[in-house]
Amino acid sequence: MVVTEEKIKEVSPRDHFLKLSPGKLMGLRNVSDSNGKLKVLALDQSNSFKKFLRALYEKEGKKREPSYQDIMDAKLEITETLSPFSTAVLLDVNYGARQSINAGSLAPGIGLIVRLEASKDPGTKSEVEPGWSVHQIKKMGGTAVKLLVYMDVEDKKATEFQMEFAHQVWKDCAREDILLMTEELSYPQSGEDKNTPAYQVRRPINIVSSCEMLGPVTDILKLEYPANIRTDDEKKQKSALQTINEKAIRPWVLLSAGEKFDLFLKQVELAMQAGASGIMAGRAIFQEYFDFVDRNDRKKFLKTTGIDRMKKLNELVDKYATSWQKRYSIDPIQHLNAVESDWYSKGAVASGANVKGEY
Repeated sequence: MVVTEEKIKEVSPRDHFLKLSPGKLMGLRNVSDSNGKLKVLALDQSNSFKKFLRALYEKEGKKREPSYQDIMDAKLEITETLSPFSTAVLLDVNYGARQSINAGSLAPGIGLIVRLEASKDPGTKSEVEPGWSVHQIKKMGGTAVKLLVYMDVEDKKATEFQMEFAHQVWKDCAREDILLMTEELSYPQSGEDKNTPAYQVRRPINIVSSCEMLGPVTDILKLEYPANIRTDDEKKQKSALQTINEKAIRPWVLLSAGEKFDLFLKQVELAMQAGASGIMAGRAIFQEYFDFVDRNDRKKFLKTTGIDRMKKLNELVDKYATSWQKRYSIDPIQHLNAVESDWYSKGAVASGANVKGEY
């Protein structure tokens, strides 16, 4: 079922997934494991890769900008080593998506989620990567579309534009019948940084509000941790996570936001226990890869620490996460019964009633 703009608010969360169109349903199953849980490796970053590589070059005594080849090589190496321990990998069109296909770096059977948006500064209007589109992601065989939307709900004008942008992408994905995974990100206002008390107070409110606003125009929510893992007590963190789970009308996964791995591991445990359906994590897993000057040491890091981290995260997802099927109490028989005989062309009658051939 393709949900039209007029029907967005009419379709219940359960019906949205019970009657999910075949392209979206295939996408959802391809980014999930056999139990309906998501273990996604996020490698669509651009600026953070450049930042990491600049620092690496300085350690080598070279001060230069990363080249296309440098960034691509790093992404392909991480993809090749860690994708077998993922259900899907999120990559960008610039350095990783087609490159991973052509290089054979993406492990067989692993979903390919492709970033749609251009890399922009927080607080600026979102836009699609120039020359790119939902149609092209579908055409290249992408499993799902990922959209990042910077949100500050206190800024009404900016929020209105961001929601219009998200709504348009939602309609494009419905037209192309491809799964949409939308990420919200909070950001400090002018004169603030991430440690400013006012921002720390505003951030969880922004996450909850963004979750509510973006839910009706996406299939999967990619959400920030709605508390401070360093300063909030566990009771407060659990309460914030419970609020997110109640407000999310779609399955939600936790992003890592570059958090230190040990802290992210704790975030994952609490988020999965609260009702999250998985993770979409990147820098928390691989960021120390760029600490090693020698390429062999970088490879060793991925094959030891990197894989070990993926396994630990997967164990928590397996143990605690809520599958998207369980979230909406949908079993295979119900999904099958939701298919109407003329689903492919309303009003059509199956051909062959008067045919005498064996086929």
